[in-house]
Amino acid sequence: MDRESICAVDEIQTGYEDPRWVEKSNSIKARDNYTCQLCHAFNPMQGDLIFIKHGVYNTFHHYHRAGDRYKYEIFVQGFTLTITFDFIPGFYLAMPRLNVHHKIYYKNRDLWDYQDDCLVTLCENCHHYVHSLNDPGIPIVEEGANGQALLIGKTSPKPYHPMLDHTDLGTFKPLALVKEKRCEYEISGQDLAEFIQAKNEGKQWFDYHNIIDHTVVHISYFTAESPLFSEHTREEAKIAADFIINDFIENTLGFRMR
Repeated sequence: MDRESICAVDEIQTGYEDPRWVEKSNSIKARDNYTCQLCHAFNPMQGDLIFIKHGVYNTFHHYHRAGDRYKYEIFVQGFTLTITFDFIPGFYLAMPRLNVHHKIYYKNRDLWDYQDDCLVTLCENCHHYVHSLNDPGIPIVEEGANGQALLIGKTSPKPYHPMLDHTDLGTFKPLALVKEKRCEYEISGQDLAEFIQAKNEGKQWFDYHNIIDHTVVHISYFTAESPLFSEHTREEAKIAADFIINDFIENTLGFRMR
């Protein structure tokens, strides 16, 4: 079939709530280290640990709720060193929603009935962008009697309208620092009107902050002092902690310390 004769069709998929798809998609996210394979945004809430290289240091990241606040923890391999970013109540790091994208669609095949190499982890923003592309679109194929796949069409592009919803943490830039709004007088103009609407609908309102300081987050680290548990001295651990803390704040979060 030549390129001109390939028809574009509206994408109609069902089964995203099926336990078999949930299990399959979770396994793909784990394989891809809970990281978007296009923009590399990662979500350490979806997996127990995230492995990331920081210069010469191998680190595992974990973000979780602890009581009324959120903690971001970084464990440094080989140092028995744990760095904790302890945010005060009301402040959050926005985490990207991760989707599993089909690189190809097989006609009459269930969502989960695909080989792993046909699937890839994308953040929701990149996933929407990929599905908005007119060329090449997502290929749609039909399996022939000889086992070969025959290209029969491609998906039609969907509208791409990235937007920031102040009532939805998932729409903020990944790892942006946001604060839950409670005081109406801090907001004006259209934001105030939307805040009042959100309040009437029982939704939370979040505001972006581009400065992280000690009034927002308490940063601490712990390392084992016994040589039985650590390969490095306390001074080496302190050097590693200082490097990783500054690198994470400046290069990963994009914040400046006040």
